[in-house]
Amino acid sequence: MSGDVQPRKRKDKRRKRDDDESSHGVHITKMGNEDLHLHVHHDHGTGGHWCAKIIFFALMAVLLGLVGLIIMENRGLEDLDTPLSESRFSKVFDGWVDEHRDEHDGHDVQEPSGEALDDHDEHDDHDDHDDHEEEEPLSEELEEELEEEEQPTEEDEPEADEEEEEEDEDEENNAGENITAEDAEEEEEEEEDKDDEGTVEATVEATTEATTEATGEYDAEEDEEDEPAADDDAVESTEAPQSEAEEQEDEEEQEFEESVEPPRSQSAAQSSPATDTNDDDDEDEDQDKKDADDGDDDDFESLDQQFENDVDDTEPANPVESQEQDGDQDDEEEPKEEASSWLASQIKPKEAAAAPAEKEDPFEQELRKANEEMIRENYAQALRSFNTLTTNFAHEPSAHLGRARVLELLAKKERSNQRLWEAIDAYKRYLAFGELVASNKEFKTAGESCIENLRFLGHHRQATTIHELLIQRLPKDPRLRNQLSLTYLMVNNLQQVEKVALETLKLWPTNAVAQLHYGLALRQFHADYAKALPYLKYAVESQEEGTQEAFFYLSLGETMQRLSMKSEALEVYRKGVTKGFFASLYQRSLYNEPRLRAQPFWQPKETSYERQLERLTLNWRAIRDEGLALLGRSGFFEDEAELLRDKGVWQQYELYAQGRRVKDNCRRAPITCSLMEEFPESAGCRRGQVKFSVMQAQTHVWPHCGPTNCRLRAHLTLVAPEPERTSLRVAEQERTWREGELFIFDDSFEHEVWHNGSQPRLVLILDMWHPQLTTAQRRSLSPI
Repeated sequence: MSGDVQPRKRKDKRRKRDDDESSHGVHITKMGNEDLHLHVHHDHGTGGHWCAKIIFFALMAVLLGLVGLIIMENRGLEDLDTPLSESRFSKVFDGWVDEHRDEHDGHDVQEPSGEALDDHDEHDDHDDHDDHEEEEPLSEELEEELEEEEQPTEEDEPEADEEEEEEDEDEENNAGENITAEDAEEEEEEEEDKDDEGTVEATVEATTEATTEATGEYDAEEDEEDEPAADDDAVESTEAPQSEAEEQEDEEEQEFEESVEPPRSQSAAQSSPATDTNDDDDEDEDQDKKDADDGDDDDFESLDQQFENDVDDTEPANPVESQEQDGDQDDEEEPKEEASSWLASQIKPKEAAAAPAEKEDPFEQELRKANEEMIRENYAQALRSFNTLTTNFAHEPSAHLGRARVLELLAKKERSNQRLWEAIDAYKRYLAFGELVASNKEFKTAGESCIENLRFLGHHRQATTIHELLIQRLPKDPRLRNQLSLTYLMVNNLQQVEKVALETLKLWPTNAVAQLHYGLALRQFHADYAKALPYLKYAVESQEEGTQEAFFYLSLGETMQRLSMKSEALEVYRKGVTKGFFASLYQRSLYNEPRLRAQPFWQPKETSYERQLERLTLNWRAIRDEGLALLGRSGFFEDEAELLRDKGVWQQYELYAQGRRVKDNCRRAPITCSLMEEFPESAGCRRGQVKFSVMQAQTHVWPHCGPTNCRLRAHLTLVAPEPERTSLRVAEQERTWREGELFIFDDSFEHEVWHNGSQPRLVLILDMWHPQLTTAQRRSLSPI
């Protein structure tokens, strides 16, 4: 823009105002009881204070001219290490801007000096005088740049047209207002002069503040850089010839492409973004420091990174020398410093601003809240949260896993089998995701929890399906195979126990748990005690995990007893007592309640069931007749299920099992069952039986213990022709059977039976709850 642009625009504006006033004339409007003359000020042209805009656009033209000169001087130079992609101007200046700012280090980025501000004031004062003195001509280069800037103003012209149209509309709308031509012109010129002065002052203050903020922010970043290193780099870069510089650039380009490490030197704005809370303090400190050291020759690095890059020989070799050479051109360089400061404040890496925290995934956020509720044992709220998650995010396995866990905890707290079934179902849904579950550990843990719950509820067949699923996913884990054989063992499926254990031993021959299970199958399924003993002994003595259970010690001891190794068996039982597996050397039941009275034999009055037992004793003959009638019919008595018989024949006829009436059998023995209905502590004992038991002559039952200490067992003798040739040993005490008599013993103690007579022995066996068990305990104990 040339120097005579502003006077020309001022004349055009005044001419247009005179035309408008001549067309509108003077308008007088009646307002109330007297005439009031209203003076309305109209802004013409582009709107606002036109003098301020002229100054602003003049400054902008100077700055743009400087930018253009910088671009033209440095075109073709590039620095391969400069992270232009981090700047919003990277694509615009790609290949044009040399980010090595050594040639500018000599210019301190400072506030505009007092002389510069005076120049602005003088320039503005010239514009305000009525004589419209001509401004000083600008340099030829600046005039050329300003002419180039004036030509491509297609974007600004429509805005000016729109503003002129708005002014015309305002003038038409205000046609009824009262003004005079002469007064309006004089008052308007006076107001314009005042506005121009205020605008100039505001513009200078705004420019000063912007420059101060830019230099203060620049100083805050400069303090974090290593200034001596920058000086060394600048000196080294100027000493290298131009040809060597090109070779060095090629080498650096190759190294940059091969390297995966970040640049070795970064600006403070890129490496450590400034926090908002310290910006103002830093700027104030930097400003005070700059005011105090206004005459110092400090070197400042570029806002962008400094890199080792050669510069032209025509540029000064030392930043300090460059500053001294430019000392005589202060008036010309101060606008350049101001332009550099403004450009530096505009071109900043995006990393300078604190990056917003990554938004947490909604599912992860809700899952975390639900888990926190579960940790705080607020299971009801946690369950509601997990129900919502499984509904809204049904495809997320972890939602189903969390729901299964909280349901399992609720089941234990509420002692609810229904809750436990819900937990099992949730575990199954989680396991159904299969390979979508990334963690083998979580998958395995969930499967084992599901198996444990199914075992507790007695659904071992469903548990085997989960076992096979785990083995399929983790085929190299012997523990999973051993758990499968254990589940088969719990349901006494000895054939499958032997099969699975043998397959495991083929893969891991020395696995102690597999040897244990294989030995148990040989002992109980094939009754091959001699072959089973070494497997059982190796496993128990290995002390490995999975071999130290009461049942395994009991099985090893009983195997030794059946091989006539009584002393060795007692030693195994003593180790079991030491480990807490057994209550005593002879009381070796596995399902026990603590602090119950324990003794081998009991008297009826000690049980609190004396009346019921006496009634049964009085009716022993009627009971005997029903038993003999059943014994005389083929197919009613069945062999004992347990492998306790050494030799002979031992059979039973059940009337009640696990607290439930066997209807068909009771229909054949109505008298006995009616008497038992009057004895609910026995008929409803879910850990016992009521049955007729017949033992033929020459029968021997191995030493064994009952499964639980929660019951007492009574024998009502119906037929015992040879009492001297039959005996029952409980611990270290012995008894025999006599017709019409009843005795009570605790079958959790080791007991053994001999029948060396020649005729059958028939008794009514009835189990009853231990008298010290409470009603709540009797309801809650699982059946056996």
